[in-house]
Amino acid sequence: MYRLLVQLLDANQTVLDKFSAMPVPIQQWNNNVCFQVTHVFSDIKIGVRFVSFEHWGQDTQFWAGHYGARVTNSSVVVRARLS
Repeated sequence: MYRLLVQLLDANQTVLDKFSAMPVPIQQWNNNVCFQVTHVFSDIKIGVRFVSFEHWGQDTQFWAGHYGARVTNSSVVVRARLS
């Protein structure tokens, strides 16, 4: 399973907006099929100072060891327009 949480925070780290995703669990033997999760915030409130980006994978088979979703090439892109 893969989970994603992105939060826009003010100077006091109060959440102004957020996006979360929990897509359908990725089957264990899927021949390395990759899935992409994207989101674009619009109408952003004044005062955003931080972006919190958290993502993680969890094994659904409860095996011992380090298993779960592979997370690669993650990024946050910020495009600011000066007024």
